[in-house]
Amino acid sequence: MAGPRQHRAFRTIRAIMRREMIDVLRDRRSLLLTFLWPISMLVMYGYGIRYDVDNVPLTILDYSETPESRDLTQQMIRSRYFQAVRFARSEHDVEQDLLTDAARAGLVIPRDFADRLRGGEPTTVQVLIDGSDSNTATIAQGYALAMVNGYVARRAAGGAPAAAPIEVRSRIWYNPELKSVNFIVPGVIAIIMMIVGAILTALSIVKEKERGTIEQILVSPIRPLEMIIGKIVPYVVIALLDLVIIIVAGYLLFAVPIKGSLFQLAIFSVLYLVCSLGVGVFVSTIANTMQTAMLAAIFMSFLPSLLLSGFIFPIENMPVPIQVVTYFFPGRYFVTAIRGIYLKRVGLSVLWPEAVFLAVFASGIVWLSASRFRDTLE
Repeated sequence: MAGPRQHRAFRTIRAIMRREMIDVLRDRRSLLLTFLWPISMLVMYGYGIRYDVDNVPLTILDYSETPESRDLTQQMIRSRYFQAVRFARSEHDVEQDLLTDAARAGLVIPRDFADRLRGGEPTTVQVLIDGSDSNTATIAQGYALAMVNGYVARRAAGGAPAAAPIEVRSRIWYNPELKSVNFIVPGVIAIIMMIVGAILTALSIVKEKERGTIEQILVSPIRPLEMIIGKIVPYVVIALLDLVIIIVAGYLLFAVPIKGSLFQLAIFSVLYLVCSLGVGVFVSTIANTMQTAMLAAIFMSFLPSLLLSGFIFPIENMPVPIQVVTYFFPGRYFVTAIRGIYLKRVGLSVLWPEAVFLAVFASGIVWLSASRFRDTLE
């Protein structure tokens, strides 16, 4: 039988458990995030992560315009591997689609395609592939070869003359060596800048709340706006220094040069940094403890930048509802812009939509964060 000492220990443990449960229930924001966290992870990982590469956006340039060429293009479109975005009229159209990310691959069929097939002579088709995403490029190249080989086999089974072979001449643009590091380094910049901007800023402001020193600041002549600026400027400097370090390290360690303009890269980086700082200030308005701030900052900044920006997993392979969600996170626009500057040597003339979206998001989140922060302090 249990003695007095065991009963006392049981009552003590029960009292501590009751007190801790009361504290947990009082901090409803942390409790909500605790339950929201696994659900969000399940949704983002379950729907957002796709190792399969399907429905690769394809631009088709058919110079032949014959039943044979149309049969080949229809076979590629009917498969789940390619999705036609348009039928181009010139090679310039194909180049523009690859440059602006409207397409990941281009199929060019020569004018004598049908004549050579009918005569039983070998012919060629050209496949142009955007190599900025090395994984997708490699898989798309294999898909194109399989589709053409399947087309040749089907013609042979149908009694085509001499089963004329078709050679696939593929060219990889923007990253011809298909180096994955050229794909990873620009995306890492987006992740690090979001971490420094959002998470550290949120923790810095919430730290003042947790210590109780924010009330002392409020009764001083310091205005809320002055405090916010004073808090975030050091992290602006740190984030920009991180940016320089990553760029230099990427060049020295991995030979990843910047093909585009450093000035335009700086413009996009500052816009993105303002977005991340705004997210950090917004998190500080909904969190009163460091624990809640950390959970909220990871939930609102780091994970979307990692999973929903196109950094690791192509957005076009995600389900449509998840694709819609990605439009509400600045990482999507910054990753597109920085890869375009790094690998494709494009600038604002092509990336102006991304600049506009980043500017709108930055303005909106800063205004919302400043308004909520002012209301919280008052």
